Amino acid sequence: MERAMVNTKPSLTLLALGAFALAACGGSKENADTTAAPPAAAPAPAAAPAANPAGGVSIVSPKEGDSTTADVVVVLSKEGAVAIEKASGTKAEGVGHYHLFLDTAATADGLVIPPATKTTIHIGTGDSTFTFKGLKPGPHELIAVIGYGDHSAMSAKRDTVHFVVKK
Repeated sequence: MERAMVNTKPSLTLLALGAFALAACGGSKENADTTAAPPAAAPAPAAAPAANPAGGVSIVSPKEGDSTTADVVVVLSKEGAVAIEKASGTKAEGVGHYHLFLDTAATADGLVIPPATKTTIHIGTGDSTFTFKGLKPGPHELIAVIGYGDHSAMSAKRDTVHFVVKK
């Protein structure tokens, strides 16, 4: 029986607090203060970050659905006012360089892109081409992302293509 009483105490406390609050506020419309300012509107939910107005990146080659050889030349093109330059190590708005993600998830906007591997490529030279050599036959996914000079992923348009390396 003690256990049941322990479990009901929080409920009784909340009920008592609710009754007190109702009494303190007047409890009815007749007693409501009509001179008080209306309650403030709830703040709007935070909007998702907008894509960088500077533009983004497009994969020119390979094109969606292409069949390629094992050596795949990737050609990229910038869109909008973003400037593609050699990686400087600093973050300057609207200035960056290309990164490629082959068969791996791309880094989220604002996060630092991990060090280069066979599937994560930093084109920190400012160039717009890169060649993957000796890719295995079969389907592949390629994602292009612009990163700032400090290698953090820019909130800019990304591009993705799927292609197949012939056997």
